Amino acid sequence: MNAAQIHLITVHVPIVGCWGLSILFVLARLLRDDRLFEICCWLLLTILLLATVAYFSGPPAYELLQAHYNVEKEIVEFHAILARSCLLAMVVLSMIVGNALIQRFQGETIPRWQRSLIVVGTISMAVFWTIAAHWGGMIRHPEIRFSGSNQVEAVTPENPQTGN
Repeated sequence: MNAAQIHLITVHVPIVGCWGLSILFVLARLLRDDRLFEICCWLLLTILLLATVAYFSGPPAYELLQAHYNVEKEIVEFHAILARSCLLAMVVLSMIVGNALIQRFQGETIPRWQRSLIVVGTISMAVFWTIAAHWGGMIRHPEIRFSGSNQVEAVTPENPQTGN
């Protein structure tokens, strides 16, 4: 398995995971379920680990992609900046979540403001990861760069084996 494959597999986890956790965090808040809230906190830390793998597999994936395709460097660089910002924001959110888990472990109640901050932070991260993913998709999917009013011609890549 090469870096591009690892990147494509792991990059979807933070996006789908944060959206799913947003729903679960809201449910935990509405139902006042401390156990569900704690499970969501642990899952968020797990998502951070996979987001880290996705981030660090990006540059080697870009090198593989650049060797075989013509990619616009500006789009790749902007995607990398967004991904770095997402990862750093996720680290900050994970520190708040880690603090909540330590508080719970020590028998303290997690303050309402901290729970609200975690819920709003997770929803914000889901939006932020989605934006970064959109720019990542534009690297190899030029059809999403244009508005619906512009027509785009489909281009098939050359097959080196058949010469077509």
